[in-house]
Amino acid sequence: MKMISIPKRYESIVDKISFTAKENNFDAYVVGGFVRDLFLDREPKDMDIMICPKDGSMNGRLAGVNFSKILANKYKLREPVIFEKFGTSKLFIDNEEVEFVMPRKEYYDSNSRNPDTQLASLEQDALRRDFTVNALFLRLSDMKILDLTSGGLNDIKNKIIRVTDISSAEVIFRQDPLRILRAVRQSLQLEFSIDADTYNAMKNSAERISIVSPERVRDELNKILVEQAPSQAFVVMYEVNLLREILPELARLKNLEQSVKYHVDDVFTHTLKVLDRTRNDIVLRMAALLHDIGKFVAYKKDDDKISFCDHDVESAKESENVLKRLKYSKEFIQKTVSIIRNHTYPKMYSKDWTDSAVRRFVKRCGTEFTFIMEISKADYVKDDSDRNLVELNNRVEDLKSKNMLYPKPELISGNELLDIFNRSAGKWMQDAKHKIKEMQIENPNITKEAIIEALKNDV
Repeated sequence: MKMISIPKRYESIVDKISFTAKENNFDAYVVGGFVRDLFLDREPKDMDIMICPKDGSMNGRLAGVNFSKILANKYKLREPVIFEKFGTSKLFIDNEEVEFVMPRKEYYDSNSRNPDTQLASLEQDALRRDFTVNALFLRLSDMKILDLTSGGLNDIKNKIIRVTDISSAEVIFRQDPLRILRAVRQSLQLEFSIDADTYNAMKNSAERISIVSPERVRDELNKILVEQAPSQAFVVMYEVNLLREILPELARLKNLEQSVKYHVDDVFTHTLKVLDRTRNDIVLRMAALLHDIGKFVAYKKDDDKISFCDHDVESAKESENVLKRLKYSKEFIQKTVSIIRNHTYPKMYSKDWTDSAVRRFVKRCGTEFTFIMEISKADYVKDDSDRNLVELNNRVEDLKSKNMLYPKPELISGNELLDIFNRSAGKWMQDAKHKIKEMQIENPNITKEAIIEALKNDV
């Protein structure tokens, strides 16, 4: 068996826990994904410690809570945060958050993924976990690995995601259907395959994802989107019927044909290729994932040909609805929708654009300009489009270097307009300010005097 080595950042934490456990007659185990990652030489995170009293002298259900209090007192740490319902607590040790838990079994209501818990044996705790690779325990007193499902170590060796109890695979997913999405994510992150029986159970339980809160689905999607090749996860989600439950707008793009002038793939396949071609920024990746979802609405039949009409506008509209449904922040939604709404504009560029047209484009993009250019490049890979994007970017950089890209701050305030033209406030001021902005876009270096002279004919 591979020798387990605790990373340096956790050595002091493990020493404190191990010494205190021995001193107070507890058994302490590192559990879950942290142990799995030690075997895979991945940087572990989210340390969970299971605490068991050796002689039953303390309430076993509160063993983790009580131990965290002892630890906090001994090392002068901030008081632990306690979750009495689950018999768990969180404690910061050496700037790392550590969760202390009891061995437990779980009881689920059919309409909720949040279980009631009860004190259990180590074996029962191992079986209530999601996958065998996440059900390994590292006993700190002797650094021995406990593989109580008898499959965790082999599945790590063979790179397999498998539920802890294959005879109850559908029960495991139906009790907590978020595990379906976690199986997809972990197979992607770890580059593991999913066991066939586990895969079939995921497929048969996918509709149960409806009982999971949008926030939890969102958090899993975020983790998937920043992986190196997230498209693989969305393919699996489609295959196990999960995508139609959480992102039906994306699932319906499968086999939707599109114009061969720019694309050779159906919309779904094209979307996933664009997704993988973008860098792993969460806003950019989400925009790539949703950038074409409006094509289902925008494509219309015309003389047996599919024509294209304003898919970026439709995609922006539908993306906003999707992101609101998944409870993303207002700022996140605004940025993502702006990228999607404008992602086709760079491809409209031609050498005939005036400098003012370039400035209008940059103004339209706002702070998302770089993202819009990136997704536009990922969206179209034909040589002519790429040359246009390079030339447009060069034009932007040239104007910026000459201080001719952005108009100067407001040259004339509202109060100045009132004084200069000796008029009371009214709609004329709004019209004047609009004309000033237009003149500044046409010529960023226009003077205040030139603006006043131009306004004389209109005010």
